[in-house]
Formats: sequence, C-alpha cells, structure tokens
Amino acid sequence: MWSFWSLLVVTILFLLKFCAYSFLLLLALAVVYRLWAEPIKGVCKCTTKLYGKVALVTGGNAGIGLETAKNLAKRGAKVVIASRNDMKSQEAVEIIKRASGNDNVEYRQLNLAKQDSIVEFADKFNKDFHRLDILVNNAGVGVVKTANLDNGVDLLMQINYVGPFLLTYLLLEKLAASAPSRIVNVSSNGYIVGFKFKLEDITKCWKTHNFFRYANAKLCEILWTRELAKRLPQGVTVNCLHPGIIMTNIFNHLNLFMKTVIKVLAFLVFKNITEGAQTTIHLCVSPNLEHSSGGYYVDCKKVKCIKIAENDELARQVCERTLELLKLPTK
Repeated sequence: MWSFWSLLVVTILFLLKFCAYSFLLLLALAVVYRLWAEPIKGVCKCTTKLYGKVALVTGGNAGIGLETAKNLAKRGAKVVIASRNDMKSQEAVEIIKRASGNDNVEYRQLNLAKQDSIVEFADKFNKDFHRLDILVNNAGVGVVKTANLDNGVDLLMQINYVGPFLLTYLLLEKLAASAPSRIVNVSSNGYIVGFKFKLEDITKCWKTHNFFRYANAKLCEILWTRELAKRLPQGVTVNCLHPGIIMTNIFNHLNLFMKTVIKVLAFLVFKNITEGAQTTIHLCVSPNLEHSSGGYYVDCKKVKCIKIAENDELARQVCERTLELLKLPTK
C-alpha cells in the first residue's frame, strides 16, 4: 500500500506536470492565433517629412500614442498630445523632445469622459492654432467601471467612441482649412465580438461583459469612420485601424493575475509598442493615402471588415444617433 506521503508526492507531481502541459498548450494556441490573426508585422516605410504641419494625438502620453507622437515629431511636425494626466503628460513631452530633437511639442489637458472638457479643449485649440493637419484619435480604455453619463452613454462607449466623435466634430473646420488633412481613428479587431450590435447598444449600460462593451465601442468607431468619410469636406480624409495585440496601459484596470498573463503572452508572441504604432503612423504620413478615406487597416494594409462593419445603413444610423445624443445638427 502507498503511504499518505507517497500519495501526496505523486499527486503534487501530477498537478505540476498537468500545469506545465497546460501552459505549453496555451502557449502553442497563442502562437497559432498569432500566426493566423497577425502573420505579418507591418512597418511604415514612408520617409515623409512634416515641417510646418500640426499633429494632435489624443492619449499621446503613453503606449501607441506616445510612440506615434515621437515619430511625427521626428518628421518635423508641431505635436500636441492631449490626455488627462498632467504629470505623466509633461514627462511624455520631455521624452518626445529628447527622442525627436524637436522642441515644438506641447501638452493640453483633455478628458474624453467629460463633454465639457472636450468642448473647452476644442475651443482653446481652435483659437490657439492656425491649422490642424493630422488628428489621431488614439486615446481609449479596455476596461472601466459601468456608469451611465448625463448623455445616457456608458462610460466605456463615451471614452472610446462618443468622446472622439465630438472632438473630431468640433475640430472639423480647422481640419478643412488645413486641407489636405487626415483623421486617424485607432480601433481594434476586437470589434468582431460586436457582430450582434444594435443601435440601442450605444446607450446600453452593461452590468457585466466588459469585452462586449469594448467591442461595441470599437465597432461604432469603424462604422463612424465609414460614414464620416462620406460627409467630410474635400481634402480631409479619415481612416481607422487595428494596431495589433499589444501590452499597453489599456489593460491597467485588469487584476494582477490577468495583467501578468497578458504581459507574458504579449512578450512572447505579440507586438511591442513600436510595432503597434506602425499602422497609425502609416495612415498619418503615407503619400499613397492622400485620397483614400473610410478604410480599415491592419499592418499598414487595407483589409475588409466583417459584414456588420461594412453596413452603410447602420453606419448612417450610428452617426445620426450619436449626433442626436450630443445635441448636434443631424444634417
């Protein structure tokens, strides 16, 4: 007969082996997914210079936004980063200046969760700057508490979609006056999970299912991009993109265990920050895209979306509904 201690040792060894094999299986599945979902890490090869241009990057104090801001500054642009963390943003300005050798970089406070903040930011920007050549709607959040705002919109939907929508609307005259100019919306292939999206989901307050909330917001961003392309004045283009699966501060709200798992997987099989910023930069500077608008890009190449994201009627309805929520003219 086996003693208690012998059984305990055998059980522990079995569990350790099981955990090891499970980890290897998960790693293998992650690699397979990486090869299927993102087989190529696109790189922006454009050498375009941006002297005399003004670029605005929301969420430009960290992650993809910071990398994008550094690249645009290196090309000679006047770069404005907009975010809500004063200390972190001031530090980011110094990082961008050192990395680019361009001192024409500044920070302006913007909180996309608050409509008053967006209106105030846009008003000051329009008064202080004579032009806006590139608007990068990069700021976003992956997980945030469920909360309905005064306009009836869930907080996550507000930050990821409705806020950037309003900001862009308020800066359109400046973009038009600076034509040719570009709007770049950072979305995510997570939008695919929103394949059952309905118009009323814009104001739905989810009690759970954070990823569905995120997916719906990113789907709305793609639909809005598609519709906005039809409404923009001549010389202004808009495109959106999936940057890749990257470990950025968008995952900060996850618990420590989940963040650790994602960090390990991101390090092993997914993109780093520099790689993740390439498609954003490509949409900002590629001369081949001067007249291209309304597209969805992955690894610096235009790709097709799933059916719901290419539904022109739904795109029109989403845009009209958002204008109504913001009490803006619908025509």
